[in-house]
Amino acid sequence: MFRAFILSFFGLFVMATLPAQEGCRIKVVLDGYTYDTLWFGHTFGKREVPEFFGLRQPDGSYELRSEAPLPSGMYAIIYRKNPTLYESFQCWLADGQRNFIVDTKLREPYQATVKGSPENEALYRYNKVFKSLDDHLDDAIDRWRYLPNEENFHARVAAEKALHDIQQTFIEQNPGTLTAELIRQTMLPLPPEPDAESSNWEAEAERRWHWQKTHYFDNMDLGKEGFTRYLQWMEATDFYLLHLPPPSPDTTIALIDDVLQKLEANPDAWQYYNKYLTTSLARMSQYRLDEVFVHMVRTYLDTGKATWADADDLRKMTADAERMEPLFEGKKAPNITLYDQAENPVNLYDVQAPCTILVFYMPDCSHCKRELPRIKESYARYKAKGLKVVSVCGKFGADAAQCWDFAETFQLPKDWYLVCDPERRSNMATLFNLRSFPRIYFLDKDKNIVFKRAGEMEDWQLDAVLEGVAW
Repeated sequence: MFRAFILSFFGLFVMATLPAQEGCRIKVVLDGYTYDTLWFGHTFGKREVPEFFGLRQPDGSYELRSEAPLPSGMYAIIYRKNPTLYESFQCWLADGQRNFIVDTKLREPYQATVKGSPENEALYRYNKVFKSLDDHLDDAIDRWRYLPNEENFHARVAAEKALHDIQQTFIEQNPGTLTAELIRQTMLPLPPEPDAESSNWEAEAERRWHWQKTHYFDNMDLGKEGFTRYLQWMEATDFYLLHLPPPSPDTTIALIDDVLQKLEANPDAWQYYNKYLTTSLARMSQYRLDEVFVHMVRTYLDTGKATWADADDLRKMTADAERMEPLFEGKKAPNITLYDQAENPVNLYDVQAPCTILVFYMPDCSHCKRELPRIKESYARYKAKGLKVVSVCGKFGADAAQCWDFAETFQLPKDWYLVCDPERRSNMATLFNLRSFPRIYFLDKDKNIVFKRAGEMEDWQLDAVLEGVAW
C-alpha cells in the first residue's frame, strides 16, 4: 500500500546546535552499508535528487552537513545499492531539529532508533507498527481481487479498519507533528457505517467503493508540489489506481485519466507520473492491466501528449502494445503445434477440456522450479473436474533434453502435455509475448483466455482462478 513509510533509512548523531531554518549536521550510522559515500537531497517522485554528500568517517559513520539554509520539510538520504543503482530513505528537517542520530540496519530501515529529533522519532515509531498492518492489508486486498466473495470482502474491510484505527490513534497521540499531518493527508478513508446492517455484501462492497472513490483525495491536492516531493502522496495515488478499485480495466482507465487531469496544474508531475505509470504497467499482467497499458500508449504516447517519450520509447511501447492486444482476456489464444519427447505433434486446439492451464517455463528458471510444483498440486485438486495442463518448455535444439530432465526431476504428471518446440517452428515467443518465465494462461473450453499471469502464482491464487472457471 503506502510503501513510502517503509523506505530504507539512516542513522543520525547529535552534533552542535544549529539555528532553526538553516543548515543541518547529521551523523549517519547505517549498519551493512559498505560504500564510502552517502548523499543528502530529496526525491522527485521515486527519483533521487542529491544536493550534497558526506564521506565515511573513521568510526564508520557518515557526516551529512550543510551550512546553507534548508527549508523545513521532507528530505532523503541517498545511498548506493550496487555500482549502478541508488536508493533512498526519508527524514524530516524540522525547525530546531537539525542535528540528530538514527541508528539502523540497511536490511531493516523501518526499525531505526532516532535521537535528537522528535519529528523523526515519531516517523519511525509509526513505521514500526505500519509495516505489518500494511502487508496484511495488501494480502487481504489481493485475495479479494482474485476471488471477490463474502469471506474475502469482510477480511478486506477488517484489514482496512485495523490500519485506519492505528493511523487515527497515531494522529491523536502525536498532534501537530509533521508525520501526523502526512498520515492525515494520505490515509485510506473509511466510509460511514451503513444506516442498517445489510445482508447483501455485494451491495455494501459497491457502496464502500463509490464512497472511497469520491473522498479519496479530500486531503491531497494533486496539482501541488507535494505530489512529487512527498513520496507518500504518490504511493497513495498508486494504491488508489491499482489496488483500491475492483479489478476492471475500464474502471482503472477512468481513474487514471481522472488523476492525470488533476495533475495538469503541475506539468512536470504530469509527465513524470505518466511515464512512471506507463513503464510500470508494461511489466504488469494480472487484473487485465495489459489493457490499461495499451490505453496509455494509444491515448498519451500515440497522440504526442506524453512528451517524455522519444522516438525509441514510442517505437518500443507501440510494439509492446501490438503484442499484448491479441492476448487480452476474452480473446482466443493463438493455436500452436508443439512436440512431446517422442516428437509427436500436440496441437493446442486439439486439447479438449473445460479448462486448460497453458504454462511456459524454462528448466533453469528458479521461479519456474517453484511454480510448476504448485500447478501440479492444483492439478491434483481439479483433475476430476476435467482440468488439463499443457506444460511448454522454452528450450530448443540440443538443449531440449533439459525439458525432459526437468519433468523427471519434478515428477510432472504423465497425463500432462509435456512439450517443447525443438526446432522453433511455432513462433510461440512472439505469439504469447514470452519475455519472462513462467508465463501462465488459463483457457476455457473454447481456448479463450480467462486469466493470465507473468511470474509466480501462489497456491491460493491458482485455486482462486480455478474456482471461477465455468466447469
